[in-house]
Amino acid sequence: MGGTLAKHSQRGDDIHIILCTLGIGGTSGDPKARENEASAAAKILNAKLHILDFPVVKLNRPSIEFERVLRDILNDINPYRVYTHSPFDYHQVHEAVSECTTNAAKDIKQVLFYEVVSSTTTEFRANAYVDITDYIDKKIECLAHHTTQSGKLYMQAHIIRSLAHTRYLIGKIGPRLDGMAEAFTIKRMFIPDCRMIQDNFGSSSSVSDRLPLSNNKERVQF
Repeated sequence: MGGTLAKHSQRGDDIHIILCTLGIGGTSGDPKARENEASAAAKILNAKLHILDFPVVKLNRPSIEFERVLRDILNDINPYRVYTHSPFDYHQVHEAVSECTTNAAKDIKQVLFYEVVSSTTTEFRANAYVDITDYIDKKIECLAHHTTQSGKLYMQAHIIRSLAHTRYLIGKIGPRLDGMAEAFTIKRMFIPDCRMIQDNFGSSSSVSDRLPLSNNKERVQF
């Protein structure tokens, strides 16, 4: 969802990225290196990075403890919109983060689940799309800073572009031959004035391991 955050940044929105854990090293990458990578990417997006470094061994399932940590930082940020992992994810840490974030963000007006090409399952059903055609290069620039992950297939630029092309087409975003989009599932979307739906970008937070229209099936383009 780096393209969406780049779009938020270009619009002058306040962006906060919550990095829940730095992992335990090994094949996942040195924790300090991953912290530096996240900081570099956040700088590109003009985002404030919040590093919780919650023990990853305690994130294999949802917990009241982690939910409380998230609620405290969300209360401090007070965002209008939160993006987090989908509950439909093969990675158990992502699943735990999704559930805890959803519970911690119960009073936030807009909550959306984003797609992760490496681990989101086929049960993910997109019903909201963001046109990132003009921001795909910024997204790839951010990903390029994650050098500890650079050897993985899903981190390659052509894979990122391919998914974005597909989402633009499936989402019926527009006629551009170079069109790119990111897909989301709406958990909650409260919009005071429906006429604002095309420009409804406020202060946002992205919650990662590193409204009320709940279960709405209508496609929404931001």
